[in-house]
Amino acid sequence: MIQLWEIKGRDGRRFSLFSWRAKLALKHKGLAFESHPVLLSDKTAIAFSGGKTVPVIRDGDTVVRDSWKIAEYLEQKYPAQPLFGGAAALGLAQTFNTWVDRSLVAAIFPVVAPDVLERADPGDETHVRATFEKLLGRTLEETRAARADHLKRFERALEPMQAALKRQPFVCGAAPAYGDYILFSLFQWARIAGPHEVLAGDSPLGAWREKMLDLYGGYARDVKTA
Repeated sequence: MIQLWEIKGRDGRRFSLFSWRAKLALKHKGLAFESHPVLLSDKTAIAFSGGKTVPVIRDGDTVVRDSWKIAEYLEQKYPAQPLFGGAAALGLAQTFNTWVDRSLVAAIFPVVAPDVLERADPGDETHVRATFEKLLGRTLEETRAARADHLKRFERALEPMQAALKRQPFVCGAAPAYGDYILFSLFQWARIAGPHEVLAGDSPLGAWREKMLDLYGGYARDVKTA
């Protein structure tokens, strides 16, 4: 069975957006895995990976770190149920991954970050506050006070995806694939970490998110949320 290391949250929550990409890729492939939750601040727990961040998987003697590299590894090692669908699709997925991380993650971060502190494991509270406030350049309380403005910017950044999902049921077309898991991870992060809605239920993205939550027997839906 594949072993997965991911961030440990308060009361059993697993809110890491990058770990959700890895978990949904494993589900897509039909691969069984065992989760090992670790503190974000506990770098010794994943020192064996050669890095300081999760997700990390161990498949036999092979250790892979980083959600994108995990997806590439799974596609190569387990070609059934393709995550991408050919070299051109792989390249397009990597481009999409970069755009989401640099544009959409950056846009949603100030919307959700203040709430993460309340869902983080108590052992991570000091680390989360210091790390997030350094990235934000202001306190979490100041960031929370400007949430409405941050949410408007995030909604504007989502407009291309709203338009795309008017034309097709999933990001990747007729059926979900890795591009869907990349985008969905943001909304799952927001759903688990914060009590505030970031999507209108009657929007194309809202309808798509519901379909994503229903995948694999409701795997992503059946979790502890905020």
